[in-house]
Parts: sequence; C-alpha cells; structure tokens
Amino acid sequence: MKLISLKSLEPGKKLGRPIYNEKGTLLLGAGVPVTSRYLRRLKEMGYSSVYIEEKGYEDIEVNDVISDKTRMEAVGAISDTFESVRGSDKRSDSVALDRGKVTGVADKIVDDLTGSGDQIMDLIDLKSFDNYTFMHSVNTSVLTVLTATAVGKFTAMELRDMAMGALLADIGKAHVPIEIVQKKGRLTPDEFAQMKKHTNIGYEMLLHKSQMKPLVATVALQHHEYFNGSGYPNNLVGEKIHIYSRYAALADVYDSLTSDRSYKRRLPPLVGLEYLKLGSGTHFDPKCLEHFIGHIAPYPAASTVLLNTGETAVVIRNDIKNIARPMVRVLTSPDGKELDKPHEIDLAKQPEYTIQSVQS
Repeated sequence: MKLISLKSLEPGKKLGRPIYNEKGTLLLGAGVPVTSRYLRRLKEMGYSSVYIEEKGYEDIEVNDVISDKTRMEAVGAISDTFESVRGSDKRSDSVALDRGKVTGVADKIVDDLTGSGDQIMDLIDLKSFDNYTFMHSVNTSVLTVLTATAVGKFTAMELRDMAMGALLADIGKAHVPIEIVQKKGRLTPDEFAQMKKHTNIGYEMLLHKSQMKPLVATVALQHHEYFNGSGYPNNLVGEKIHIYSRYAALADVYDSLTSDRSYKRRLPPLVGLEYLKLGSGTHFDPKCLEHFIGHIAPYPAASTVLLNTGETAVVIRNDIKNIARPMVRVLTSPDGKELDKPHEIDLAKQPEYTIQSVQS
C-alpha cells in the first residue's frame, strides 16, 4: 500500500483503503479503481491524498488502531447525535441525545484499543471537508484513549468516560450557527467569539440536559483550556484542568493540525508533533504530551521519504520502542533512478541515515 497525493494519482489505480462519507457509509471500497470521475469528485470533497495499491508496496500494511467497523459506527453515531441535537429547541430542559448509542461506540473504541497491547497511530486519517466534524470527534476520542491506555493507570470505566467526553467535546457546536461551523474559510473575530461559546453550551447540554456524568461534560467544557491559563472558557491553570481534558486537548489540536480544511492543507504528522512540542508547559501538560508523542508515528507506514543520502524510500514499519526511526525500503538512487533491487534500512540500527523530508 502507498500513500499518494491526488495531484500525483493517475486514474486507474486501485484504492488501498476504503473511503467513507460523513454518515459513516462506504463511498469507495478498497480495491476499487479510481476513475477520472472519482478522482475529480475526491478533489471536490477536499481530499488531498489517498492510499492505493502499488507494485512493490504489496507487503506494506497500514493498520488502524481501531477496526473500520468501529470507526464508521462511531462516525455514524456522532453524525446522528449532532443532527438530533441541532434539531432540538435550545430553550428546552432536555436534548435529544441517545446516550446508549454514544456509550456503545465509546465501549467499542476502548475495547479495540485495550485488546491489542501497546499500539501506535501509524496511519494518516484522511478526511473530506464534509465529514471533518464527525471524523474529528472520533479521532479525538481515539487518540485520547490511545494515550491514556498506554499510561496504564485508568480503569475501563474511566477510559469509557474519557472516550465519551472526547466524542462529545464539540457537541456544543450543534447550537452554534451552522454557517459559522461550516464556513469554508477562517472565522472573523466575531465569528470566533461565537464559536468559543460551544464549550459552555456543550457542558450545559451534557450535564443538565442529558444527564451525562460530570466528568464527561467536563471534557466538553475544558478541552480548549491551556496549561498556562491562556485558554478558554475559564483560563484554568495546570492541574485545575482535569486530566481527561488535558489528554483530549492534545488529541484535538493534533488532529486539527493534521487534517485538510477548506482554508489550509494538512500538516504532516512530524510537523504536527513538533507544533505540540513547542506548546509544552504553555498550551499542554508536559507529562501528557510525552505520553502522547510516544504513540504517534511521525513517519507513518506507506509514507515516502527523502533520506540524507538523497535516496528516496518508503516507510515499511514503525516500532514503538524507537518511533522516530522506522524501517524503510530504499527505492531510488540519489540521482532519482529506480533501483532494480530495492533494499531495506533499519534507521534504528543505522544512525548514519536520517530522514530529511516527507514527500507528498
């Protein structure tokens, strides 16, 4: 499998991973040839890259940390939840939020993440403009629980509450004007001020209008608080921000940075991680950040990279014990010629080789 930019994709190539819509419904399955019409539509939807089947890449596996079934069920559940809440009366004492459905997908996320040992996020999750909100909610939950699971001090019930809190962290946006939430461009200062209200709205909605646990609602309230007190809505400092919210804040920002939006291209995982590191002690809890970056591959499998030797290689495997030094397969010589016999280099064992850049 190979990750490739749509700008470089030639019609006829077969998809390596399926593509789903904002409801979690399958649009294009793995193995489907990308026709000119499909390629044009994917670009219109806001995709910048896809995974494809490619000769010489057959043995490179790109595995999600949760099953496709769990991920798409979660996307569908969050989509339905946003839709029902958006249609409810803001003045009502209750909201139409299916707690059983959200609890069910939170349980499945936790089960997937705790049933396979120590895991790393080793793929780039590709989103369209249309499904960003719901995919982002699910990714925030997955990354939050992935990190917390690795810490090893949380019970299954605590992990479920964490998963639910992260899934519903942005539910307050359902009662923010939809033209602001779905604006295809940067928000004005006035629009951003309205958007920031989603934290309080979500907290009130979850705690008082749907009887969610206080800690689940707290994630919605606090996931934009910064460790040094410069966040919102309450300028909380340090450990006054709940530990669930500190993990969710990292997941939320990282997934936002590494996602395509109408007004910006996604950042590569390495750059997203470097951005988080710059916020250590100011925006983010340093200890939580250390846990987080230890489980995100800066060079995901199937990524094409340029080595310091001038050779081009593809990442074939990552190891959690040395996550920044993957196993790569060299494909071209320094002058760009394809090698008749590609060879592999374990960067963890050969420090003279370094990755200079990630190729799009």
